[in-house]
Amino acid sequence: MEPNARVRNRHVIAGSGRHRAARVKIHHLALADAPPAYDALVADSFFASRGFLDVWRTMGGRPVAWAATVDGRFAAVIPGVELGFGPITRFASLPDGCYGGLFAEPGLADAAAIGDALMDAIAAHGYARSHVFDGAGRLRQNRGFRAQACETRLVAIDPDWSPPDAKLQSEIRKAAREGVRVERYDAARHEAGFLALVAMTAARQGAKPRYRARFWQRLALLAETDARVRWRWCEHGGRPAASHVYFVDGGTLVSWQDFSDRAFSFLKPNQFIRWQACRDAATDGIRTLNLGATPDEAAGVTFYKCRWGGEPNRYVVQARWNGIGALVRLRDERRAGAATLAAATLVR
Repeated sequence: MEPNARVRNRHVIAGSGRHRAARVKIHHLALADAPPAYDALVADSFFASRGFLDVWRTMGGRPVAWAATVDGRFAAVIPGVELGFGPITRFASLPDGCYGGLFAEPGLADAAAIGDALMDAIAAHGYARSHVFDGAGRLRQNRGFRAQACETRLVAIDPDWSPPDAKLQSEIRKAAREGVRVERYDAARHEAGFLALVAMTAARQGAKPRYRARFWQRLALLAETDARVRWRWCEHGGRPAASHVYFVDGGTLVSWQDFSDRAFSFLKPNQFIRWQACRDAATDGIRTLNLGATPDEAAGVTFYKCRWGGEPNRYVVQARWNGIGALVRLRDERRAGAATLAAATLVR
């Protein structure tokens, strides 16, 4: 372990029988200080990779690792990103629907107990808000966190795959007849058009773009060296029509972001991009599409995703609010409750 690693706590996990107890220490590290063993632990995860975590620096994030050493060996980690400073510091493992949670060496004894120790240390750190997106379900529910149920859909894909929905199949055929062509995103040629699509999509949702231009620029640089970034682009008549960002994480194609110009909706570019992306991924040996998290209140989104087939997959986000974060959450809950009451009054 690096000499400037901060040891936050120490836990001794008792052994059994003739085996001695293991000495477990918990460390809070800047990701840059994590040893090469970190990369071995998260090798199957794009989201936890150093390259992707570094992209969050463009949003003011600081990549960190809550790590456990067992008898001095780097054995388990919960990677994440810290945002903000002082009493408003937040922690996410990982941000914006990207899966984090516990990564441990294969066959690690008492991995669940070590996960508990890591979560206890995160809770004790005093973050204003902490979220751990445990998509793989490797963590036990921690008493210091609240469980929030989330759902996505997992779809089996193959090189000849098509969605089961007849209307989607018809829309994909229409796009093919219209000559819709999907290509890999090239920042040198497509950046200006892509940012225009991002702005259009945000405006339709009554919001500002969530990510800065430099976030996308850094992601494009990563895509040049990491094939797990599958960024697709579609234009028509020299104008941008749609663009999708997919990641390959844990052998699964994850649908992360998509943007489009409604003026070209008649071409069905969104449907065609997804269909082509899935077939391309399946040709490379990927057999599952993850359609991304769906908020409970987004019934329309849920219905649309169901049309692509697959089965719902439930997982837990462990969340904690502390100090200023708890006060802000209480305020937001009261506002939401007042809005719900007002709506109910209007209905009556």
